Amino acid sequence: MKYFIISFLLFSINILSAQDKKSDKWDVNTPALPFKEVTITTDEGTWMSLDVSPDGKTIVFDMLGDIYTL
Repeated sequence: MKYFIISFLLFSINILSAQDKKSDKWDVNTPALPFKEVTITTDEGTWMSLDVSPDGKTIVFDMLGDIYTL
């Protein structure tokens, strides 16, 4: 039981000290790694989500992780 309490205290201290460290915040507009833009052309999609705006003038759908309006 004594080893469990000591282990728990050491683990708690480790977590608390890790929370104090400042880290750079992630920004979706600034890629963390080098990237390459690729253009694709398609006329089909599977596993897509689709919705129509309340006024019926716009269709919103997702494909390959991006959201499109039409």
